[in-house]
Amino acid sequence: MWYCPEKYKRKVVNVNQELSDLKGTLLDKEAKITLARFLRANIGLTTELITGIKLAPYQEISIKGMMDRNFSMLVWGRGLSKTFSASVFCFLQCIFEPGTKILVAGPTFRTARNIFNSIEKFSESKGAELLLQCFGAKSKRGDEFTWDINGGSIKAIPLNGEKIRGFRANALVLDEFLLLPEDIIKNVLMPFLVVPQNIKERMQVREIEDKLIKEGVMKEEERMVFENNSKMIALSSASYTFENLYKTYQEWLGKINDNEASESRYFVSQMGFEAAPPDMIDKSIIEEAQNGGTSNSSFLREYCAQFTDGSDSYYSFKKMEECTLKDERPHTLVKGTVGKKYILAIDPNMNESPSADYFAMSVMELDEENKQGILVNCYAGLGSLSNHVKYFHYLLTNFNIVMIILDNAGSDT
Repeated sequence: MWYCPEKYKRKVVNVNQELSDLKGTLLDKEAKITLARFLRANIGLTTELITGIKLAPYQEISIKGMMDRNFSMLVWGRGLSKTFSASVFCFLQCIFEPGTKILVAGPTFRTARNIFNSIEKFSESKGAELLLQCFGAKSKRGDEFTWDINGGSIKAIPLNGEKIRGFRANALVLDEFLLLPEDIIKNVLMPFLVVPQNIKERMQVREIEDKLIKEGVMKEEERMVFENNSKMIALSSASYTFENLYKTYQEWLGKINDNEASESRYFVSQMGFEAAPPDMIDKSIIEEAQNGGTSNSSFLREYCAQFTDGSDSYYSFKKMEECTLKDERPHTLVKGTVGKKYILAIDPNMNESPSADYFAMSVMELDEENKQGILVNCYAGLGSLSNHVKYFHYLLTNFNIVMIILDNAGSDT
């Protein structure tokens, strides 16, 4: 089922009919524009023409949605070609929007690389000679793959480390959106899209408009309206309902159904394996996955693209998530944080027998605001006193120890 709210409904020009009514001879520039309009209106034919690969109807509709909306989400079951469709979107977007910079990212570099490798596979296949001509220089180094295309580029990176903050893009393709932390999406990725693709052109137009308004030749309300072309594509299988993917999914559906006008436009596609063309899905794989029953939560999420409240495990995944610290801290530290105070607790044991208790040391970071301690470093081991003393010295050197608590009961220290 496809649904489009009233605010997104607009009169669609029948480009094919319009072009079929053309008479006479076209000038070279007119012929190029006419061809571009025809190809943009028929992306299924365009893809087949430049790659030799035919799109399924649902793929063509979804790729059109990604190209026509600012925020798109594909929640598809396994085997429904999320990577394939995203790859087609990447090169079509760059072809029809010269200068587009696309950033492909995922929780690991392998994830981001999958889409990049898929684009390479397209371009190197038989019948894709026209597509290959669109690409320019290609660079593969470390954890960054880049391929220039039509004045822009397609770049694949992993989402780890601070270095990702320096990138800028007009389109973000986020694979395995389910696994991306919410703070990374909002605080690191979204700012990538702040700077418009045609910022130089916009500044030049605004400068001319300011001059015309000052001279009284033009009115303020007659300024050119620039369309928001920034895009974010989220690809994922379904998740638990208490995770960020479902929260984002509900937010975007709400904005689609909201009657209020918005500058940003949204597209959400949710498809299970039963909605795919029969020849696209290996039935033996589905039968194997159904061994646990068609109603088990894992099968519903992975293959049916349905969000579930919990898992079928003995322990409730939802309960475990609720008990999990959401912040990055506290965590194990090898060196104390500047300005923080630490308490060192020691439980000594000089017995070197394998069955004896360990000589143990624990470092607690003082959270003075919440009046609690956070365990940040642990040591436990058997052996000579020399080893214990060396680690003790290491802790005193690297942590601001303000108190030492030592249990000497039964010990000769």
